[in-house]
Amino acid sequence: MNNNPNLMEDLDMNYKNKLEVNTSSEQAFLALNQGLHSWWGKISNSEFKAGGQFTIQFENEYWWTFKIIEYTPNLELVWKCIDGEPDFNKEWIGHVLHWEIEEQNGKCVINFHQVGLTPNIDCYDVCSNTWDRFITNGLKNFLETKK
Repeated sequence: MNNNPNLMEDLDMNYKNKLEVNTSSEQAFLALNQGLHSWWGKISNSEFKAGGQFTIQFENEYWWTFKIIEYTPNLELVWKCIDGEPDFNKEWIGHVLHWEIEEQNGKCVINFHQVGLTPNIDCYDVCSNTWDRFITNGLKNFLETKK
């Protein structure tokens, strides 16, 4: 893991979100790859596999590039932010975004954890609220319409 002291803090302080939705693990995994454009942002330069990467861009021209560290179909994805908009939110560079997918009692459970997104960084309030919206509204709505 990165030796940045901000990332080495108590892991319980990092942003987490859990989503339960009526869908399959296959659909959830697809939504976290080729489906990102439908609920998160515009995707470019994408190669969805271990060692691959993708860039996500938003209407305000902000962007981030992620390297795909773990790629286990229908179970797990780990992305590391390796680059981003130089004038906005450089704090994300080095953050690790971890998605875990499992089926429980006929539902799909998606656990998300962003290592580095803690209350002591400038963007925490904006970023955590935005993630809440993207995950609990955007991702959930996308998956519910894909049944």
